[in-house]
Amino acid sequence: MPPPDLILTNARVLTMDARTPSADALAVSGERIAWVGTADSAAALRGANTRVVDCGGASVVPGFHDAHMHILAYAASLDAADCGPARAASIGDIRRVIQSAAARVPEGEWVRGRGYDHDALAESRHPTRRDLDAAAPKHPVRLTHRSGHADVLNSLALERVGIADSTPEPPGATISRSLEDGAPDGLLLEMGEYLDAKIPPPPYHVLRERVARAARNLLAFGITSAQDATHTNGADRWDLFDALRQSVGPMPRITMMAGGARLSEFAERGMGFGFGDDRLRLGHAKLMATASGGRQNPPPSELRRIAADCARAGFPIAVHAVESEIVASAADAIANAPKVAGARHRIEHCAECPPAVLDAVTRCGAAVATQPAFIHESGDRYLRTVARGALPHLYRTRSLAVRGIPLAFGSDAPVANPNPMPGLQAAATRRSATGAPLGERERMTVPAALSAYTRGSAKSAGDAAARELGALTPGHLADIVVLDRDISAIPPDEIGEARVVMTIIGGERVWEG
Repeated sequence: MPPPDLILTNARVLTMDARTPSADALAVSGERIAWVGTADSAAALRGANTRVVDCGGASVVPGFHDAHMHILAYAASLDAADCGPARAASIGDIRRVIQSAAARVPEGEWVRGRGYDHDALAESRHPTRRDLDAAAPKHPVRLTHRSGHADVLNSLALERVGIADSTPEPPGATISRSLEDGAPDGLLLEMGEYLDAKIPPPPYHVLRERVARAARNLLAFGITSAQDATHTNGADRWDLFDALRQSVGPMPRITMMAGGARLSEFAERGMGFGFGDDRLRLGHAKLMATASGGRQNPPPSELRRIAADCARAGFPIAVHAVESEIVASAADAIANAPKVAGARHRIEHCAECPPAVLDAVTRCGAAVATQPAFIHESGDRYLRTVARGALPHLYRTRSLAVRGIPLAFGSDAPVANPNPMPGLQAAATRRSATGAPLGERERMTVPAALSAYTRGSAKSAGDAAARELGALTPGHLADIVVLDRDISAIPPDEIGEARVVMTIIGGERVWEG
């Protein structure tokens, strides 16, 4: 072979390739892995123009592949006022944060807050429109729950988006109302899509800068590929991602899921599952199934019909399913949907999975994209609020893997921090950020967890991604992460401290620190 462009040597190369699980060095030519082997053999490959990086015995791993996140929402969250538990332990704290944010925004313009957790507040309740009115009476305010499935609006914001006493609830949504007079109290459940359609988007130059900042963060975390799992994605969102990838600069590869209700837009353009290239590709059809207000939306029979229609249109489906009854319904819909060439159907989150539901998920043949970072970030809240008998069944990983269910890991950012390292640690330890154990029988080995965040996530995007991503093997695209230590040689509870020192996409160094 001709001299490579880059050699990484003196490394603990964790390849995710069963034929050569580990090595001391690897070589890159152009956009692809050219060779994997020993450090001594690597020295003989060096040419006059080969760059050689001594990794000092640290781990070199495939680029992390976030199987489920929301890229534009994550970008927007970077500019929103942080009302998470670390900054707001009470509704009074939230008022102060929103008041400070409003002071920096011209009167009448939107103020956005994010990350509040009603269970973590001293009052143990959601804020109301009145709470936000007291903080910013002359600005419309949208405060988004840490889950992304609830929002609180103040009075001016409710007026701006057209929610009044007589406003009917959209299907599957809930408008919380005052017990005294029945008027909306500001809390809206599962109405993000409605609000996004009513609230003006930022100018493109603002959006571009937000996405550029988000991309820099993701690259610093070693994320070289991400799947955008937003269920409202249509052809317009594809055009936006296409424009952004050409104007933002270095950013991860993107697989954009298609909104299940918007497949006709892609069909009109002749775009099907897998359309695009290795930088931007069209992915699964994303379906939402929820239990808002104590009822399933859509009902099981309707979810089964929608899933089958998407599959007949050539799209594998990815069903958002959190509650146990919704996970069971998703498994039923997948079991009854036609298979699609090139990818498995998926269940997203699979949060509550008691034994009978686990059996249904196993039988349906789906892959599962889940978020071990939730154990790290929200584990203490789960221990406070989830019934003790249900805790062992929460965000299972090992139980899925031993049954042969393909696993993919992601962050669901902005719901959780997209940094993979705390998620890897949580998968291996099943401990919260404070060290509290949660479902310890679900602990995975570090290699298994790493595989789910690289090779498993690439496979979850479909065969095209699996052929070129997720492993450090000759012929694959050279998406590589260099860490500051050998994560295979440290205790699992120290993995979260590991830091990325270099991120490479397609042979190009896109981040160093």
